[in-house]
Amino acid sequence: MITTVQFKTLDDLYKFYNEAIFEGNLAECIVNMSRHGGAYGFFAANRWRSGQGDKQIVHEISINPDYMNRTDKEWHSTLVHEMCHLWQEDNGSPSRRGYHNKEWAKKMIEVGLMPSDTGAEGGKMTGQSVTHYVIEGGLFDRVFNTLKSEDLDALRLKYLPTLAAVSFSGSGSTGEEGEEGEGEGGEDSGKKKRQGVKIKYTCPCGVNVWGKPDLKLRCNECEGDFEPQE
Repeated sequence: MITTVQFKTLDDLYKFYNEAIFEGNLAECIVNMSRHGGAYGFFAANRWRSGQGDKQIVHEISINPDYMNRTDKEWHSTLVHEMCHLWQEDNGSPSRRGYHNKEWAKKMIEVGLMPSDTGAEGGKMTGQSVTHYVIEGGLFDRVFNTLKSEDLDALRLKYLPTLAAVSFSGSGSTGEEGEEGEGEGGEDSGKKKRQGVKIKYTCPCGVNVWGKPDLKLRCNECEGDFEPQE
């Protein structure tokens, strides 16, 4: 089935980088795809729980499929960025929701991604909105470069959203490099925020509210997060 193929690819990528970069020490995680307010991806701690007797709690990493028109190295680095948030959740001391602190930045550098609020050299390494760039010769760069073309083919999503597929072929807009910080922690696409514009947010139980972009809202009825509907 198409769905099985798509999500197995993401699961295989997570397993690959967990072994190659984190020595297999990261917990199992649900790797999802969702459109999240112009973000490349985000990490959400304790988002899922088992319906079985063990009551296991599982984290979620979500990748925005609309920005998979970037190179393999770029969107793979987004996955590893979110894996650093997962590492900190289970092994470190994360700050307030969405904030990228010094401990997280240190781990990013260790795995070969340089934190930067501009996505370029010289940017701030900590803050609410922080992205990264790949450190040439760093761990992530070396691990990615071990992948042969046939490996990349096997680890590439077989289907892209229409807009992403169009822009990948050279016609249409692409995601810009830029900020980071949504969900519990994550990577923004860096698109300019619309001034004076309200957007709709919807929670899991179907309640809608309207407000400015980048609000962090939680529903008191279902205790779920409101997601932007752009």
